[in-house]
Amino acid sequence: MNEEEPNLGQFRKVELREGWPNEASDLTPWLAKHPELLSETLGIGDLEVKETEKSVGSYRADLVLEGVDGTVVVENQLDHTDHDHLGKLITYGAGERAQTVVWLARSFRDEHRAAVDWLNDISEDTDFFGVELELWRIDDSRPAPRLNVVAKPNDWSREAARTRRAEDRSPTKEMQLRYWTGFADVLGTTSGPVKPTKPQPQNWLRMSIGRTGFHHAAVTNSLRSWIRAELYFDHTSLKKQAPYRDANAYFGALKQNREAIEAELNFKLEWEGLETSASCRVAVYRRKCDPTDESDWPAQHEWLADRLNRMHQVLAPRIKTLEPLEDDTADSTNPRPPSN
Repeated sequence: MNEEEPNLGQFRKVELREGWPNEASDLTPWLAKHPELLSETLGIGDLEVKETEKSVGSYRADLVLEGVDGTVVVENQLDHTDHDHLGKLITYGAGERAQTVVWLARSFRDEHRAAVDWLNDISEDTDFFGVELELWRIDDSRPAPRLNVVAKPNDWSREAARTRRAEDRSPTKEMQLRYWTGFADVLGTTSGPVKPTKPQPQNWLRMSIGRTGFHHAAVTNSLRSWIRAELYFDHTSLKKQAPYRDANAYFGALKQNREAIEAELNFKLEWEGLETSASCRVAVYRRKCDPTDESDWPAQHEWLADRLNRMHQVLAPRIKTLEPLEDDTADSTNPRPPSN
């Protein structure tokens, strides 16, 4: 007796212009509405759209976004890659001082994939991605997009350049880089919402919370023997979005819910205005611990990962909808703390 065949559909590839007839008027606006597709494909954390068709000299960059590591520039095309778009890609990346540059196309010619690989080989501070865009449907379903990364940064190929540059780093910088590399490994293995970013030889590491002007950070201070997990309110970035409000106005709005927030977290926070920068932060400290003691790093990394993930779960939903207070109310909610 023959078993009944399973009721399965059939994949069919769809012409891109069936979904997006025009690059500028269809594909770019669609990508701007779905930045999570790029962030998930590239693994670069949350992205927020800054501008579409942004003027860069006499040209226009298709899409400019802001990520936790900096500016992301996207050049897209509905056809096969060509030299014209390669030139635009480099021009826009340079004009925006981009941390990440993405070339999105129907398919990549071998010489253009090699060009992206070469750009990654010679650049230590900017990441270049080549991504092929496809549309698929199952039987008569609506078409669905699929992004395939065909060229990306290769950390192994950059190792020689890093080694050469490491000779110029002080022992302290080298230790900081090892500290954050270890922390990124720990954070990456947790099931929490905070995603690690590229470690740098400095005493802090930024992470996304999902809205421009706000970010998480982990910070160390070896002189005062503490580490800190925080939510940071970036005054300069927030003023650009709302010229008549500042970081203090957003800080005050969040602080109105202090009791509920700390009850959900099950630990106290320190609410700090920063006189030197006009920015603000909400933080939790682990004091009397030495960030230079490598034997204690695993415990420190676990503590930072735990606090950041818990803070994100409680604070991120509030930050995404947070509106600033009026100026007179905000001023009274932000006393300046003593220096740490």
